[in-house]
Amino acid sequence: MPQQKFSKAKLQSTILKVGHHGSRTSTSNEFVKAVSPAYAFISDGKDNKYGHPHQDTLDTFFSSGAEIFRTDLLGTITMKSDGQNTAFSFRK
Repeated sequence: MPQQKFSKAKLQSTILKVGHHGSRTSTSNEFVKAVSPAYAFISDGKDNKYGHPHQDTLDTFFSSGAEIFRTDLLGTITMKSDGQNTAFSFRK
């Protein structure tokens, strides 16, 4: 499959909801570089039989500097922002 080129100007976002529970093929390194998120949200079940999120996906976000929030570890994740300040809360 040919590599896609992503335009950062069109894709940049502070927050990225990671695709398919953080599976290995859900979010490419090139895509994460283009979007350059500060926060990555992964919706996944605790001890799921698929092993999501995959370590390759986590490594992609670790190397990008994005802060990772996972529902299997934190429970329900709520983010509030007034456009300037951001606050997170968690409920298991």
